[in-house]
Amino acid sequence: MNIKDDIIIRLLTFDDMDDWLDQCAIVDAESGENDIYFGPYSRKEKFSKERIKKKTLDRWSRNMNTPSWRKAWGIFHNQRIVGNAQIQAGELPTGLHRVELGIVILKEYRNKGLGRRLLEMIIDWCQQEDSIHWIDLGVFSGNNNAMSLFKKVGFKKIGHMEDYWLIDGKSISETLMSINVK
Repeated sequence: MNIKDDIIIRLLTFDDMDDWLDQCAIVDAESGENDIYFGPYSRKEKFSKERIKKKTLDRWSRNMNTPSWRKAWGIFHNQRIVGNAQIQAGELPTGLHRVELGIVILKEYRNKGLGRRLLEMIIDWCQQEDSIHWIDLGVFSGNNNAMSLFKKVGFKKIGHMEDYWLIDGKSISETLMSINVK
């Protein structure tokens, strides 16, 4: 699949919400395949678009000097969201200089350089924002492709949490990574 010319990566808007939720539902259904998880959710737990939409609309609406704000970018191929990444601030004002990043890409679009392009765009955006100094993330054990990608764009391993998640009876560890953008 040669898609490089047909790809658009941009900040998501409220008008993208339903398409974003559709993409998230697909990735959620893939989570746990081959023992690789993309989120801390049970495969038995139903993906609730309405609950997530309400929470996300609130967070996308928040000003960046407010705890729990969130920004999201989408990878579009033929006007369809095929990947996305989000950064979000923590719940305390004293932690607004750090954001947590999450990224997901549909299976058929992985390993095509799109994740790297998306991450580089977000890192550049964060470098332009005076208030953001660090981007943090967690990588589930077994997701070696993601770990490799994060290292390639400059993230450093800062820790490891054994048995961090218990999903469907499976213990999952998490590697913590950060990049300083200042």
